[in-house]
Formats: sequence, C-alpha cells, structure tokens
Amino acid sequence: MRKKKGLSIMLVGAMTMSLLAGCGTKDEPAETGGKIENPEEISAELTLWDASWNEQITPGLIEKFNEKYPNIHVNVEFFPSDGMSDKYLTALTSGESADLLSVNNEWVSTFATAKGILNLDEYIQTNEYDISDFYDGARDGITVNGSVYGLPYRAETHGMFYNTDLFKDAGYDGLPDTWEEFVPIAQAITEKNDGKVKGIAIPGGEWGNTSYQLINMIQCSGGNVLNEDNTECTLDSEEAIRAAQLFVDLYRKYNVVPESIMENDNAAGRTLFAEGKVAAFMSGAYDISAIRDIDSELNMATGLVPVFEGAERNLIFAGWSTVISAKTKNPDAAWLLAEFLSSPEISVEYSTTFSARKSMAESDQYMEDPLLANLSEAVQYGKPLPVIPQLMQIRQIMYEQIQLALSGEITAEEAMVESANQINDIL
Repeated sequence: MRKKKGLSIMLVGAMTMSLLAGCGTKDEPAETGGKIENPEEISAELTLWDASWNEQITPGLIEKFNEKYPNIHVNVEFFPSDGMSDKYLTALTSGESADLLSVNNEWVSTFATAKGILNLDEYIQTNEYDISDFYDGARDGITVNGSVYGLPYRAETHGMFYNTDLFKDAGYDGLPDTWEEFVPIAQAITEKNDGKVKGIAIPGGEWGNTSYQLINMIQCSGGNVLNEDNTECTLDSEEAIRAAQLFVDLYRKYNVVPESIMENDNAAGRTLFAEGKVAAFMSGAYDISAIRDIDSELNMATGLVPVFEGAERNLIFAGWSTVISAKTKNPDAAWLLAEFLSSPEISVEYSTTFSARKSMAESDQYMEDPLLANLSEAVQYGKPLPVIPQLMQIRQIMYEQIQLALSGEITAEEAMVESANQINDIL
C-alpha cells in the first residue's frame, strides 16, 4: 500500500464482507452536530469509500485537503460500480463501513431509512452552511423527510449525442426539438443506409439504463412516475403512455433501432454510436471520452433530449454526493472532508461530469468544449427521481413490463397500466 501525506490508496475489485470489517466504525459513534471551532486543529484518521472511476482524481484532492487540514489523515478505498450499493448498504447497517462514502443520490433514501448515514441538519445549521448554491435537483436528491443526508458534488442529466455526418447525408443540419420531428430523421438515416445504420440506439436489456431512458421520455411527454406526494403511480396517464408507445414504436414500428435492443445496455449503444452503426443515442457527459477512445475522429455533436409536442423539457437529475456513516467516530473531521469535496472549485475537479454547484455551471472546463457546453445546459432541466426506498423496485417493474412490450407480448399501454398496478401495490 502506497502512502503519501497520510493518504493510503487501495483499489478494491471484488471484496468479501470479511474484508469490509475492520474499518473502525462499529462502536458507538461520537456526539455530532456541534459548532466546529478551530477546524484546522482537528486530528483524526478517516476512511473514504469512493468510486473506481475517481481513482486518478481523488488522491490529488486529498493532498489539497491536507494542505488545509494537515492533521486529518484520509485512507481511500475504491470500488467498482457493480454491486456497490448492496455492499455499502450491508456495511452501513452492520456498522462496519467507512467514515464517508461517495454515493449515487438514488441510494440516499435507502441508506437514510436504514439509519446507516448521518443526518446533517445540525451541522448545516450550527455551522451556518449555505446549501442554496446546489442545484435544486441535487438538494432534493439528498433530502429525506425534510432532512439533508449528504453533500452533493456531481450533477448530470442525459443529452442526445448525434453523428453530424449521418445527419447531413440524410439532409438534416442538426437535432430537432421534438420527438415528432426526430422520427422522420431517424427513418431517413436508416433508409439511406439500407438499414445497416439505424437512427437511434435505445437500451432494452438492462433494467437501470432502460428504465432511465424510458422515464426521461415520459417526463419529456409531460408525465411522471408518481404523483407529487409519492403516494400513487401515474404511469397509466395519457402522457406516460404516449412516451412508452414511442419507445416501443421506435423499434417495432419504425425499425430505426438495432435488432439487438433486447440485449443492449447503454454501453452497447455507445459502442454502436462510436462505430457509426447508429446516428444518435441518449447519454451523459461521462461517455464523451469513451466515444473518443473508440474513434477520435468521429464527427459528433450533443444537444438536448427532444420533448413531445406541447410538453416541457423535464429530465432526470442524477448525481453523486458524499455521505457520512452514522457510526463514524470522527464526525467533525468527516464533515470537513465532505464539505471540502462539495466546495465549488473542488467539485468541478471531483466530478467526471458536472459540478452540483449552480455557480460553476459556466466553468471554463465546460464552456470550452462544445460537447460539454450543450450537456451542461441540460442540467437546468433536471429533477431527481422520487426520493423513496421503493425506487429500485419501481424501476425494475417498469423494465420488466416495457420488455414485454418490446417483444410484442403486450402493448405499450398495457405495460404502463400493469406497471402502475404493481407499483401502487408496493407504495
């Protein structure tokens, strides 16, 4: 293990629960929430669990943190995304997690409901910490029953990537604003290339990617998954059914989607796009470098996800935050690290997409790259998915039903009605 300025880095690939033990947070936690006096004098040793894609980023940020807080040593362990949420939940509920964890905002409600992470309200109030600079979607995503449980650093929504050469060859200069306008473009591209190139890639073979893109289309149709107080499913609404119908029709009626849709996830769509086999796909800024790695000379552009006629743009606001274990022995030091990672300039460095800070929306890092600039604009249209523990179940139900519709076993309308029935049963 290499150590530098109190930082030890361990890349964790597959980790057993016996290895999860021993992080030093199993005992009763220290008192929390008071005013932090003389923070530069705090001495502690912390462990941070982070995502593997931050392996080249976080060490440098910890060095900057130690310039400000030299007596707080931080050990960082990196985890791959596969199975991360389950590992975190098991460790948090057993009291054997790290002091801090970098988490997808969608997990926060589950972790908070399980009483595994610290309620940050007292720290925010007593230290007069201003959370108004975070995007509304970022704040809403880490707020459970009116209380804040994390400090956001990363924000993202989906945009549309498109191949400018394929669009021009079919007689189109750019991306249209509505889905109704997009369909004939996708058809023209598919027909011009004798079906060897399809108009758009959408996933149908992985529950997370498929439900995410379906929900984006539903929201851009004027629909929602649940009502405002999250007590009733609204997927059987006219707006939701309209979006689900197009999701299915792009494949079954218009034939502008690859035949491999039932096996494809978003990574497959990205590869098809980078190889010039599809003209467009929906994704986030994190896919730019991966596409360039496959074909650095691909002429591509980004734009906003289309809306349906008469509807406003409304996309899923996704993001990541730092949360603190409810059993940490060093809550003040943990708060200082979470606060540091979510600070405006540091959050730009920490995030592989966009900062969760509104004040950094026009950062030079984003504005100097046209691909990033267009995707950055999309963040303002983002709203988080319902902050409830049943969210993963809801998305799984939607995935199973839309797959049946994609395979032709049921209609898109039947898929949405049945989804609504099953979801209402678990609310």
